[in-house]
Amino acid sequence: MAKATQALTTGLKFMGGGNVQAYTLEYLSSSKKHPAGTYETIVVPYIEIGRHNSCAVKFGEDDRTVSRKHAAIERKGNETIIRNLSNTNPTLVNGHPVNKQYYLNNGDEIQLSMEGPRMRFNVSGTGTAKMGMTKKMNLVMQQAVRPYKTAAIGLVVFILLLSAGGGYAILNLSKENQLMSGKIAQQQQITQSQADSIALMNQKNKQLMANFTQTREEMTQKIEEERARLLKANQKLAEEIRKNQNSSTRYAEIIEPLKGKTLAIFLERVKVMYQDKVVMDKQFDPQCMCTGFLIGEGTFVTARHCIDNFLTKNDFLNFSEHSGANTVLYFSARSFDGKISFQFTNDEMIADYSKDEKVSVTYKGRTGVIRKPDYFSGADWAYMQTDVGGGMPSDPKLSASLKSGTELFVLGYSYGELYRKSGTMEPYFSTAKVALSGIQKGTINVTEAGFDGGNSGGPVFMLSEGSPKVIGIVTGKYRKSEKTVSGDYVMMDANIQLITPIANIE
Repeated sequence: MAKATQALTTGLKFMGGGNVQAYTLEYLSSSKKHPAGTYETIVVPYIEIGRHNSCAVKFGEDDRTVSRKHAAIERKGNETIIRNLSNTNPTLVNGHPVNKQYYLNNGDEIQLSMEGPRMRFNVSGTGTAKMGMTKKMNLVMQQAVRPYKTAAIGLVVFILLLSAGGGYAILNLSKENQLMSGKIAQQQQITQSQADSIALMNQKNKQLMANFTQTREEMTQKIEEERARLLKANQKLAEEIRKNQNSSTRYAEIIEPLKGKTLAIFLERVKVMYQDKVVMDKQFDPQCMCTGFLIGEGTFVTARHCIDNFLTKNDFLNFSEHSGANTVLYFSARSFDGKISFQFTNDEMIADYSKDEKVSVTYKGRTGVIRKPDYFSGADWAYMQTDVGGGMPSDPKLSASLKSGTELFVLGYSYGELYRKSGTMEPYFSTAKVALSGIQKGTINVTEAGFDGGNSGGPVFMLSEGSPKVIGIVTGKYRKSEKTVSGDYVMMDANIQLITPIANIE
């Protein structure tokens, strides 16, 4: 509420001709909404930057490295602070990631994600007092904080109407008087008819002034009514913020015990045997590549592609596995706090391979078979029973009947170990919303998803009567075939993310 009130107060001062501190954001890299070389002047004390409609500096859906709410810039006195709001994408200043907040200096370069759009922060030394009314009006309307944007536009219109109405009346009065003065100066004698005409004009002027006074009073009354409405809206917003703060505190309490049952998956070894001979035995430096989790009485669950993708992507391993050889992938699963750790192989995991296509091929002079997996048809699940006691509660029935707009949250090891300090492998928290009700081709379609690479296989939750229930497994982005300029077809990520419902697990 404080930030919204400050924005409105600044807007009123700004529209009234007061000098307000301002700064500009100069765009250094091109996007559809912000071509390189253009800039924006910021006059309100707090803005948010991202792809969400409520952001004052908004990027389009084509800027996929920009989060819904990516960063915020706040002016406090003579200091300006930038904060990273995203749980998945970093905000950088002069090439260095912002941990919690950073005090901006004139000329600093801001970047949204490692490969994202860049902009330069420039402090304006002249302020805003000399700006034209049209530019002021546009800036206030563009940067007003929701839900006050409509009210801010209304206030601008009232001010313009008041200014225009009064100016029009005074201008007409001045023109009438000038005209009459000219007539009087040209004549030496004033006839009775002319005197009557002057009296009539004076009466008209008095009526005009009375009308102007009445109009000004009506406008003043409307502004006061609008002010009262805004105060009431402030009170309502404050109540909503208090509720949200209580909800956030509750949310943190809910996810804390779930983190220890969310496990990072590491590939450690690949071994290929053919007719009792070791054809390949390769050890790996373990790196976090996926996520898994425990449900029920210690059932370990992950996405099938997490334990299968390495095998099917490699031509030699794929051909060997389905042409007489035995290929074994060795994994380990670990909790971030070190309390849970166990090893397993792909052979131990139960999964559904029935929808995969098998194709006859010739590989290095030998005839055999390779398998083309279908992970987006609802079969992206794999599980095994462990001797680790206790898992997270799940609800298969609930996972098959979710309504569009249902809020979900996800835990997982996004980006593996890339953005984590040594020894702090705590899983990332992210959110999503159900895009279409029910099951779509065996999967749950979600949007506004904050999860990314490394989250695959992670648990997807919803709150049912205040308690978290696992309803699905992170599968990934739907991929579609698109034709390139050269005429080739490539697989491109779509905006819709897919979740495999746990109701699919056999």
